This record gives sequence, structure tokens and C-alpha cells, in this order.
Amino acid sequence: MLLTQTLHIEKMYTKFCSDNTTKDFSIPVHAGGIDSFHAMTPASDAELESEQLALGPRSILELLGSLLWATNTRPDIQFYVSWLCQFMQKPRLEHYNAGLAILSYLNHTKHLGLRYSAHHGEDLEVYTDASWGRHPRDFCGHAILFGGAAISFASKRIRLVTQSSQEAEIYGYTYAAKDLRFIHQLLQFLGHAIQFPTRVCTDSSAAVPWIRNPGTTARTRHYDKFLMYGREQFLNNESVPTWIPSKDQCADIFTKCEDKSLFLKFRGKLLNCV
Repeated sequence: MLLTQTLHIEKMYTKFCSDNTTKDFSIPVHAGGIDSFHAMTPASDAELESEQLALGPRSILELLGSLLWATNTRPDIQFYVSWLCQFMQKPRLEHYNAGLAILSYLNHTKHLGLRYSAHHGEDLEVYTDASWGRHPRDFCGHAILFGGAAISFASKRIRLVTQSSQEAEIYGYTYAAKDLRFIHQLLQFLGHAIQFPTRVCTDSSAAVPWIRNPGTTARTRHYDKFLMYGREQFLNNESVPTWIPSKDQCADIFTKCEDKSLFLKFRGKLLNCV
């Protein structure tokens, strides 16, 4: 079964790129633009009026809203759209142009979508990752795969001032564990037999032993109670943290811009496509 939004993407492209001056992009942000994409900031109060004049009649809210709807079947653009949505209140022209680049990428790959197959079995796969110290705003993300493709995914800004990469990874793990609990309950309601515990894959070698081992240390005693959720789920035999190398961590696509080779690899994993 293949879920796509080809018609929605074509309508978006016709509406926002009607002048046909937007070139095709094979990935949302090319390698040369990654640093500038991560360095984007909202317009200051002094710049807001001039930026609004530069935008003119173009509506960045309408563009980003349309892109958000497209993320329902395109998890590969989730981080990029979430990043731009931070600037909706005080947008710049560069934010609008970055949105057009994402739309151009979607139009170039409009045939892609979530492909589910019975050949992949009925086991859940969970991947979670977080960025820390890579750019001014740390992000976390996760994906839950079933039938070969993603059935739930998210890219979220970390709302704590994390003091280490371990804490950032545990923050992301917690959100993945909460989402996994919902998926467990949904599948059980539908009469699906779940194989417990579900593996939750992380590339943090520091987070895995902390979740597995009860107790606190001088480094972790300040953690908020909600960060303990992943450990609680492990102790209840609902999930088990599993380390995987970063090159196999497809949730990395939800935390930062990727170079082309990694982006295409992780996109293929999430969408179950080549």
C-alpha cells in the first residue's frame, strides 16, 4: 500500500511557484546551504517592517501550513518544516525562499510516499535521536516503523536547557517512549498481537546504560521526573533501549540537515523506497 499526496503537492507548486523560476531540488537543503539554514533567526523588531515589505503579498503562513499538511506522508521534510515554523511570527524573506526550496524538492519527488508491505512483518521498529550543541536550537526526533514504513514520527525542539548530549538523547527517548505507548495501545485495540519488549534504537552509548540501570548519579540526579519515563517503560518490559551506530540512525533526519547521501539513505528507510 502506497500513501502519497501527489495532487496536493502539484496544487501547492502551481500556487506558490507559478512563475516557474524555482529550480528543482533533489534534497530540501543542499550541502552549501546547511550552515545558513541552521543560522536562520527571526526578524528583529527593527527589521520586521522592512522584511514585511520585502515579502509583499506572499504569505509565508499559507506556504508553511501547506508544507505541514504534506508532512503527513513525507517524514523526510519534517525537520525542515518544523525549523521554519519557528519564525512564523517574525518571518524574513529568506525563510519564505527556504520554504519554496522545500516545495521544489517535494514537486521533484512527488511520486514518493509511505509504502507499507506485509513482507516486512508485523514487528515495530523505533528510532530516536537528538542534536546537542550543533546549532543554537537543539532538536529531537523519532520514528516508529510498522509494515516497512513510518506510522508515527516527530521532530521537536528541545524545551529544556540540556547540559549534555546524554540529557538531550534521554529527552528525545522520553518522547519516543510516550508515542510508543500510544501505538501499543492502538494496535492492541485493533487486535494486533505485540511482541514485547519493543526495541528502541538510539546511537547514544551513554543513554542506554542510564535507562537500563535504576538509580541516579551525581550527573543525573537533576533530571526531571518526566525524563524517567523511558526507564519506567523498560522496567515494565514494554520497550528496551538498543544501541545502533549513527550511520544506521534514520531518526537523525529529524534533528538536523543531512548531506545528500545520508538524507537519501534515511529517506529510503522511513518511506520504504529506493
